[in-house]
Amino acid sequence: MACRDAYLKAMNQNQVTENQPSESRAETPSATGRLLFGVDSAMQANDLLQNNLRSFEWVTRNKLYPNFWGRNLVGENSLTREEVDFLHRQGCKIAAIYRSEEPMKTEEQGKLVAKQIDTIAFALGIPEKTAIFLEIDENATVSRDFMQGYAQGMLDVGYTPGFRANTDAKYSFDREFSRGVQSNRELFRKCLIWAVAPSLAEYDRVTTTHLIHPDHWKPYAPSGMTRGEIAIWQYGKQCHPIADDDGREVTFNVDLVKNEKIIINYMF
Repeated sequence: MACRDAYLKAMNQNQVTENQPSESRAETPSATGRLLFGVDSAMQANDLLQNNLRSFEWVTRNKLYPNFWGRNLVGENSLTREEVDFLHRQGCKIAAIYRSEEPMKTEEQGKLVAKQIDTIAFALGIPEKTAIFLEIDENATVSRDFMQGYAQGMLDVGYTPGFRANTDAKYSFDREFSRGVQSNRELFRKCLIWAVAPSLAEYDRVTTTHLIHPDHWKPYAPSGMTRGEIAIWQYGKQCHPIADDDGREVTFNVDLVKNEKIIINYMF
């Protein structure tokens, strides 16, 4: 716990006053916030590794005490109530991610995904207003209408809509999200964005994350918003590979948040 206490002390010493967002939109990073560290991983935070550490302990040994841990709600090695309890005992928030295998074309399909998420979130005890980030692959075909249905559907069941995507303009998410902002600005401005680009080459499968970190907040932003409004930036992926007790490879992606209100208000 000494590592965590030292980190929290350093955070408090550098605390800054955040700009207050308008009530009509989700709270997004201001231009002057400090950078706060978190991770996401395809494996459980309480997974036992070959060196007799848990995944969470492996992160703290190689980087910092994470403010949040991003986890998938469905699929192989998905989040469980046991893992939720484990992370909360560590004083760590959870960033919820949902990966859909359904088509992402129509507004009704988006609303259906929101209903599916509501059922899973209830079973995991995820409280209202929590952001749930719909993961969209780089090469996925996603439409503005689908995102609109998802966003409205999540708001209707009491959650904050979010998207986790490659925000580089080369991919469809940028184009379709920006179309959404143009056609339904009030709704799309309530969505939080978790940008997975740029993923910096110097952090790809790196084993020295404790020695290096980005100097500037530079995630890519869709055309319909500013860079400062990105909620979370994944700047490195598959760091510190190691085998777990069953011989499976375990890695973690490294993320930054610029406004602690994202962690406090939209993670659980």
